[in-house]
Amino acid sequence: MKFKNPEYIHGGTSMNGHIRISIIVFIAFLIIAMNAFGDSLKEPNRPDTDKAFDPGKENKIDGIAPLDTEEAFGKLKTDDFLSNPDLAYKAIYRAFHYRKAEILDFTQMYLMLPLKGVVSGENEAREKDFLLSKRIFETFPEEAAPVLRVLYNNGDAVTRGNTIRAAGKVAGGQEIKHLLIEALDDVASYGELAPDDMGEPLRVCDMAYNQLVLRYSIRNVHRTIGPGNIIETRDQLIDILKGVIQKGGG
Repeated sequence: MKFKNPEYIHGGTSMNGHIRISIIVFIAFLIIAMNAFGDSLKEPNRPDTDKAFDPGKENKIDGIAPLDTEEAFGKLKTDDFLSNPDLAYKAIYRAFHYRKAEILDFTQMYLMLPLKGVVSGENEAREKDFLLSKRIFETFPEEAAPVLRVLYNNGDAVTRGNTIRAAGKVAGGQEIKHLLIEALDDVASYGELAPDDMGEPLRVCDMAYNQLVLRYSIRNVHRTIGPGNIIETRDQLIDILKGVIQKGGG
């Protein structure tokens, strides 16, 4: 059952009408979500780093392993690996399982930077750097969990937002779960809207909501929070999720 967000219902509704509609939507979501949720939050599985590939792909993996950290990172950032997560996970593990601390230390810097920026007067996109960094954290979840916690605790809003986005599929157990739940109270704005976006920028708590719903496959709640959702609606959805998680043992 889907509900429209309050801001899209009855375009001419008064402020009091918006508030009443918001309360009704909030209660309806809460009842449905609490009744449909299971008894526990099932943690994601760690990636399969031993999957077999054809000889050509295995040769590519073997070619990454002997490279130094920066060069290996550059090779793994190509579309061959980024478009095939399973291939990337195996190559990452093969190249760095004996130097995990080194690659995690190297990777941290990509979580401290905006995904888009200006370097020497030119636009620079860092989405590929971020995506590969995310997969590196996912490959080594036990080692990644404390690193992500430190990044979040000590970082600015950009770092905290990137950390939450990177943590969503990391099989780091209770430490990652608690980090994501804690971030539901982080109302710092992550960054500026893109020129064609409407509404308010996403906050760190909005990103935490999205990651938690995806990580635990939570049913019968609003799937994602986006810039088009007004802040009041976002806060209501986050409150609903908190209640669902509390019932599920979070």
